[in-house]
Amino acid sequence: MDFVREKGMFSFYEDGHGECCRVRKVRPLRRQLTTLKAWVTGQRKDQSPGTRSAVPVVQVDPAFEGVGGGPGSLIKFNPLANATSAQVWGFLRVMGVPVNELHSCGYVSIGCEPCTRAVLPGQHEREGRWWWEDAAAKECGLHSGNIVDAAADQAAKEGAPDLWGAGSAVKAVSKADVEKLLATAGTRPGPATLVALYAPWCQFCQGLEPAYEELAAKMGGSKAVRVVKLRADEADVRPWAEAAFGLKTFPTLALIPAVGKPVKYGSDDRSVEMLENWTASVAGFE
Repeated sequence: MDFVREKGMFSFYEDGHGECCRVRKVRPLRRQLTTLKAWVTGQRKDQSPGTRSAVPVVQVDPAFEGVGGGPGSLIKFNPLANATSAQVWGFLRVMGVPVNELHSCGYVSIGCEPCTRAVLPGQHEREGRWWWEDAAAKECGLHSGNIVDAAADQAAKEGAPDLWGAGSAVKAVSKADVEKLLATAGTRPGPATLVALYAPWCQFCQGLEPAYEELAAKMGGSKAVRVVKLRADEADVRPWAEAAFGLKTFPTLALIPAVGKPVKYGSDDRSVEMLENWTASVAGFE
């Protein structure tokens, strides 16, 4: 009630959904979980390539605490992690399990009413949730551990091998290179630039590596777009990238056109076909 009185009913369209979800979902769940030793979720890897592609079947919950408190006090079971949407729906139909009637109206992923909409054929189910926000951050907070960078992993991060190494079709650029592109937009000839803002330790960036490499190879002969990478987790780069590109999570993909402002890729689908079609559309060639 205090939140609504202060910010109104729909502030999340401007401020992001995190604050609203924290009040209505995360805090009540956190209170309940402190009375338990474990909980069970329905997360699946195929629900969101941006945040759930590495969900394990069993894990120590990285975001919540259980009885006794402290790290490691709560176990999280994700028994459907490796099941596909088709397998789940096959089981529901065979067993005659009642389902929400909105599913038959195109609402594939159902959340709060103001933050849920039907998706079109061919769209990923998660694109119907918080559609105005970065695709890589589509978690309400109940599963924020999927996108949290644990401090305990820092040593492993520092030793992670770089992505798109020697011989790659993906060329490395510096912060200065990108700043120059942004500063000269509209006054320079030449191709648009597709840039991946990445961190080599990020498992979602690692998952992107083969598709982005294939995309760079396919566009290698193109005079319209060049495909590059910029490591954006370093202290002197990340704050700048957050301001320049709206970086929130890794990886973030953005196209810098020859004329105009950067356009950020907003879909959960990072397949070669989708990336190629999106790049061609934004860059303005067939």
